[in-house]
Amino acid sequence: MQSLVYTTRTVCTTISTAIAGFCMNSPRFAGSYSWDFGVHTMYIILCIPCVVMIPVTVLFIKDHKHQAAPFSEYLAQVWQLVQKRAMWQIMLFNFFYNLLGGGFSSTAAPYVQLHWAKVQNLNSQIMTIVSNLIFACIVASIGRWGTNWNWRIVIVSTTLSTACIDAIVQYCTIFDVLRSQWFYLGVPLAEQLPQGVLFIVTTFMIVELAGIGNEGMIYGLLTTVTNLPAAVGPVLSNLIYRNFDVDEDAIISDTKHVRNQVAYTYVIYYSCFVLACATSIFLPKQKAQLHELQRNGGRFPIIGGGVLVFCLSMLVYSITCSILSMFESTSCLMIAGGNGC
Repeated sequence: MQSLVYTTRTVCTTISTAIAGFCMNSPRFAGSYSWDFGVHTMYIILCIPCVVMIPVTVLFIKDHKHQAAPFSEYLAQVWQLVQKRAMWQIMLFNFFYNLLGGGFSSTAAPYVQLHWAKVQNLNSQIMTIVSNLIFACIVASIGRWGTNWNWRIVIVSTTLSTACIDAIVQYCTIFDVLRSQWFYLGVPLAEQLPQGVLFIVTTFMIVELAGIGNEGMIYGLLTTVTNLPAAVGPVLSNLIYRNFDVDEDAIISDTKHVRNQVAYTYVIYYSCFVLACATSIFLPKQKAQLHELQRNGGRFPIIGGGVLVFCLSMLVYSITCSILSMFESTSCLMIAGGNGC
């Protein structure tokens, strides 16, 4: 069921990607068309299905009424869950794996794609559609045949495979071995195989952890922690990569010095992938080991509380830095990724 849901979501994502690719392809969006929908029209289009889902949810989702739990009782349940070793261990894996396994993306990436690989917006969107369809097929296949695979082996092998494929493309482009938009866009399609396997396997853990009555709570807690690196990663990346000469003007100059600088940022990026593999020690091998950890893992209030405080602190930090970077008077601060005011 979970594989079917994510497959459907991924396939439907291609619709919005197609609209953006074909209807936002004017020169001001790095495209070649003489027209575009405009940002406001795009927002309206994206808003329509959100509005439609309100009556769909009311009319077609059958839900049995339950007495709402008091907020204090809900917080107590969250605290009881976080204390369990099975829960905080998976929380640590989800956060650090997603942070290290792609959270430190080089800030030079969009400029490399635009100025060195000469990727056109429409072609990029078309390849995104193709990659989403491949990803959906992989997710559906793993949901059918890969439910009993060793999670640790899957995580490590798919992570390293993704890094190796991407590294070949990036370094060939950086050092002008082969600069072609089709090479830059086409070869990474092979990454969808390991990424699809990786994605669905990590989501299996949420299903196995959930018990009767607390499914929403566990899903919300773990997905929040899983998505947190998407906010923290760019903030930390700006702090790290601001020490390298990889801004847009530097990329346009295309000197040997700049190429080396960009290469160094990708060394950091791929090194983090290797470190991400080490986080698999937090991961049980399969659902049997996860259930055993649930039964006999015990409770650790101090560790569980520490993990919860850490995640909340990272959330506050990322929001603060993001807000500071939005204003000219504070964007120069080092905490916001600037060079200091």
